[in-house]
Amino acid sequence: MRYRQLGKTDLRVSELSLGTVALGMPYGVGAEAHGARGVPPPADSEAIALIHHAIDCGVNFFDTARVYGRSEEVLGKALRDRRHKVLVATKVTCQDGDGVALTGQELAEHMVESLHKSLRLLSTDYVDLLLLHSASSDLLKNSDAIAELKRFRAGGKARYIGASTYGTVAPSIAIAQGVDTLQVAFNILDQRLAAEVFACAQAAGVGIIARSVFLKGALSPRAEYLPARLGALKAQSRAVKRAAAALSPPLTREAAALKFVLAHESIATALVGVRDIVELEASLAAARAPRWSDAIVERFRRLRCDRADLLDPSAWGLP
Repeated sequence: MRYRQLGKTDLRVSELSLGTVALGMPYGVGAEAHGARGVPPPADSEAIALIHHAIDCGVNFFDTARVYGRSEEVLGKALRDRRHKVLVATKVTCQDGDGVALTGQELAEHMVESLHKSLRLLSTDYVDLLLLHSASSDLLKNSDAIAELKRFRAGGKARYIGASTYGTVAPSIAIAQGVDTLQVAFNILDQRLAAEVFACAQAAGVGIIARSVFLKGALSPRAEYLPARLGALKAQSRAVKRAAAALSPPLTREAAALKFVLAHESIATALVGVRDIVELEASLAAARAPRWSDAIVERFRRLRCDRADLLDPSAWGLP
């Protein structure tokens, strides 16, 4: 496993890191999905074995969130005797149960309650990284959310702070407000942040965590289970599949997706969501393989998609 520095923090993170949403709740598309309910998570014993295997293979960074179903609880069980070996990130939302943005004292109380529940479920006294979940530009401009995170950091409940963002405006605001890290969507199809955000983050010493490497399964064989209304996305994914198969040696779509992300040195780690050890091993093999040449990176860069409706999984109508 290779490791990279996470911005100006003192954290060295594995290039491949594990996202755990699919271990705690139904999520994504696939043959096992039941209508709009998503693919069921594995049994706790299987999820814990997967996490342990990841650690044994050198993965040291695990990402979860308060809203990822039982993900924090499952991760906490898996790390009871391994917490000292890993780095844990979780997230706090800034909305009430109806999705209304909180402000002032309500926001502060909600964030404290959320963090304390996360720490209890994770069986830890602190997290290495605490992020705002889906931090919009309006939230960042009109609330004290980042200031609250800084209080947690000062109090030792979070070693570092950050924001999980969408689009190109919110990341720039978060950088200006003093976050240590950003978690952003980046993949072969969605390359919007490469030009506008990565250089700014690097100049400010803000570490970049890439999520949505497989675009919620669209850059994997699961793309074949996308509904008809997302046929254009399926076609884009098939183009990536053909390009990956044409390489020498040929690669799977998922391996190409991961290698493309890791070809960007400004990214500290790539989060992958896997459900079993077979999927994890495939990602580990891609991460360990030699780097792509600039020519291959450019070939896949040309496969980008500029349709925002296809790049935003929240607009797909899927879990």
